[in-house]
Amino acid sequence: MDSVSEQKIFMSYSGKKVNEIFSTKEYTKFKLIKTNRVIKNPKIKKLVKSMTENGWLPGSYVVVNSKWEIIDGQHRILAGMQCNLPIVYTMERKADDKVMRGLNTGGDNWQMNDHLHGFVEDGNEHYTKLDNLMKAFPELKITECLMLCKNMYTSVPRGTFENGEFTTKNMVIAHQWGEYIMRLKPFAKFFNTGIFVRALVCCLTKEGFNFEDFMRKIE
Repeated sequence: MDSVSEQKIFMSYSGKKVNEIFSTKEYTKFKLIKTNRVIKNPKIKKLVKSMTENGWLPGSYVVVNSKWEIIDGQHRILAGMQCNLPIVYTMERKADDKVMRGLNTGGDNWQMNDHLHGFVEDGNEHYTKLDNLMKAFPELKITECLMLCKNMYTSVPRGTFENGEFTTKNMVIAHQWGEYIMRLKPFAKFFNTGIFVRALVCCLTKEGFNFEDFMRKIE
């Protein structure tokens, strides 16, 4: 494996070598994965400042697979390039985008929108429908849009969402309810808060509730 300023720092367990860490300035080797989370420039800027002052932090190596696709550490690589620093990395040859997503499931680095982006890039129809709903109603947060997509007022467990197990129900109803929420905007500053949306969806699921009658009373 060619690398510039190659390091062979062994990762070990009970004295047995399990992996090696290398460094290189051959930036063109590294490839971004489209299903990874969206690049966030403020995060890169923060890393550039840190690397300019302290260099590459020990232990913060990047993970790539045999195709040089970045499994973990895309922001660190982009910041390292800006600072003209060698990229410190280890290679997990069989890792893929599923491993990448698994490393970030339940973690603090990836937000729900990051997982959404990945599943949309994968072509998952349910996540694509959610994405379209969010684009139609940009003032609603993802947690509220999830309720609309499920046509119910209970939350979708984060683990279910991050594992790709989220499914939608009637999207005609979802978009109709989204329009109802937006019609309430002139009357309530809190129209898009979680507790208000949940309460409204609860009403909408009840037999006999008529939204137009509700609106006439509000007006």
